[in-house]
Amino acid sequence: MVHTKLKVCVVVTSVGWSLLLAYVMSSLKWQPGSITDSQRRSAHASQADNVPLARAAKSHVLLGELIEAAKMNNGSQSKASSLQRIFPGVSASINNTQNSGKTVKIVISGNEETLLGVTAAMNSVVTNTKSSVHFYVTLPKIVIPDFRKWVLQTKLKKVNYTIRPHVRLMPKGKPQFAKIYLQSIFPDLDGRFIYLDSDVIVQGDIIELMDLPMKKSYLGAFSEDCSSGSKWFGLAKPRYSAHINLKHPKLRGVKIKPKSCTFNTDVFVADMTVWKSSNVSLLLVDWVNSSKHDPLYGLDPEADEAEAAMLIVMYRRVLPLPHLWHVRDLGVIPGASYSKQFIQKAKLLHWNGHYKPWSRRASFMESWFKYYVPDPNKKYKPIKIFSQETK
Repeated sequence: MVHTKLKVCVVVTSVGWSLLLAYVMSSLKWQPGSITDSQRRSAHASQADNVPLARAAKSHVLLGELIEAAKMNNGSQSKASSLQRIFPGVSASINNTQNSGKTVKIVISGNEETLLGVTAAMNSVVTNTKSSVHFYVTLPKIVIPDFRKWVLQTKLKKVNYTIRPHVRLMPKGKPQFAKIYLQSIFPDLDGRFIYLDSDVIVQGDIIELMDLPMKKSYLGAFSEDCSSGSKWFGLAKPRYSAHINLKHPKLRGVKIKPKSCTFNTDVFVADMTVWKSSNVSLLLVDWVNSSKHDPLYGLDPEADEAEAAMLIVMYRRVLPLPHLWHVRDLGVIPGASYSKQFIQKAKLLHWNGHYKPWSRRASFMESWFKYYVPDPNKKYKPIKIFSQETK
């Protein structure tokens, strides 16, 4: 039976090749060098002159599709490789088509205080990748018109994005709570996505994070706080006991080791399809709501309900991000805690902490200003001292 199917496949493929070859030959009416001649024609050349070229292009695409079909049906690349040697460029066109069809989905949340960071982060992403990128931006409703004008009147005008207002359940002044309500804010978001806080700059090609190997049993890839390279932040001992109220009534019976390291929830890679099948969004909202009477977060000054909910729901179900893809703690203190050489190699810089490069003197703020996009309406501006220093 297997041999019969193989024979039929070979016969069908041979016939297909014969027909396709005849079609290509009938389409190629020009002589070598005539493509160059056609390019020299005036812009008023008739549409009929381009018919052979269009047919040839169509044949080229069909040829590529047939090569891919041969790979899938025969489980062998020998025939495909031979065809690619005969028709150089077919393989390249196939690869380019596949890469161009992969869109990197990036979620960013901000407000009027961090809009400078949102636009700079977006600019840094598109500047350092050739991949297709689509941003999912969520802001307070009152800020959205300003953002639209900012994008339309600057180099960001070619950026693809979806904009949605914050949901009413989010606390005012805390854009980071969008992580909890992502499914409500962006109901059409599906598949793998990257969440970036507004105080980051991406120096590497963001496609690397999209291609990060990740098993479906895990809920995302995050940076473990104990792995931070910052000597200052390492003294804070980022443990679950400091970030979560382990005496919360709802945590009775939940086995969490107090000395377990927390993970940073401001930059991560996840799959919304997996989140939906695992009811992650519903669980996160439920945990946040449980903090109304008894605080869910611990004594750490940076802790809040959103972080605590994520730490609980995703406990021991996260994978580590590559270290260079989340160099953080740049905003914890005003002075530098990394070498300039290391910062240059870093693929993502994060100014978590109070010292934001657009509002206070911060470490390596020149790296942020490299991607700063001035507001054309001059409503949002970095503080004067930084603007003068970067001139």
